[in-house]
Amino acid sequence: MDKILHTQMTNIFNNIEHQEEEIEIAARLLAQAVMSEGNILLKTFNEASYFKDYFLNNEESLSSIRPLNSIDEITTPDRLLIITKEYTDDVRTFIDQLDEKFIDYVLISNTTKDNKEELQEKHHFIDLSSKRKLVPMPDFERVLNPYGTALLFIYYHLYILIEEMTNPKYE
Repeated sequence: MDKILHTQMTNIFNNIEHQEEEIEIAARLLAQAVMSEGNILLKTFNEASYFKDYFLNNEESLSSIRPLNSIDEITTPDRLLIITKEYTDDVRTFIDQLDEKFIDYVLISNTTKDNKEELQEKHHFIDLSSKRKLVPMPDFERVLNPYGTALLFIYYHLYILIEEMTNPKYE
């Protein structure tokens, strides 16, 4: 099972790496808030909410990151980072509200065959690439959906890129 887990995780990381251009564009969008007087406003949905405190309070939090409490608090230089394990109707409704108000955001989520095309049309979408449980058990059930690991990998990728873009020490 160890080999299966390793192979499956490698595939997930490779799928994320294939999104390098999207991740870089997303980092540029978020860096705009850092370089201006705006904030990166974090909105989490579903199980991704377990990561909210970590993203806001760890020693490697993105510069200028704050929780989003209401759409009404968003100002022009702000950028949103929206994280969800699955693209649910609640997430869709929230995204539609942002689109109606022309608010810039980065969305990190898994896709399904039903919403893949819709999500790929979003300007700043990053696929978690961890839609299902990976490791088969003797009873043919699967265990371990590593979306959390995929999310942290994407987050750290964004973190490093934004640091390179906004920290004067890199000039």
